[in-house]
Amino acid sequence: MKISVVTALLAFTAISIGLGQQQSPNKDQQSSVEQAIRKLDGERIQAQIHADRTALDRIYADDFIGVGPSGTVRTKPQVISDFTSGELKFQSITTDEVQVRVYENTAVETGLSTMVGQDKGKIVPRDTRFTRVWIMREGRWQLVANHYSLRIGK
Repeated sequence: MKISVVTALLAFTAISIGLGQQQSPNKDQQSSVEQAIRKLDGERIQAQIHADRTALDRIYADDFIGVGPSGTVRTKPQVISDFTSGELKFQSITTDEVQVRVYENTAVETGLSTMVGQDKGKIVPRDTRFTRVWIMREGRWQLVANHYSLRIGK
């Protein structure tokens, strides 16, 4: 009887250690993906500010859909056209309180955004909360959706 308890405890310990070792790479992978998304989002911001068609085309997925704080819906071709035509122009975009959660080949990024810019001559809402959805497709992360909501009270 005592041997069974000892055997069970050893087996439980071995399984626990094994599970603990499996969780470390997952945390490392989470951290790696989070860093990649943060870097890519920084590239997206610079591409928007500088109307960089090549970078925008690389970052945005072909099936991208975005909803702005006013409820305006834009597809990838519309986003690229708006930025490269100058109709949508940002002088600065900063983010804060950014969190990235990873679910296999999908990452959800949330946070606060402060934007200074114009959309078809109208000032864009300055303070917003955002949600962005990124997917790993063909070996690279791409933005498939985003949504901005106005921050009314800070």
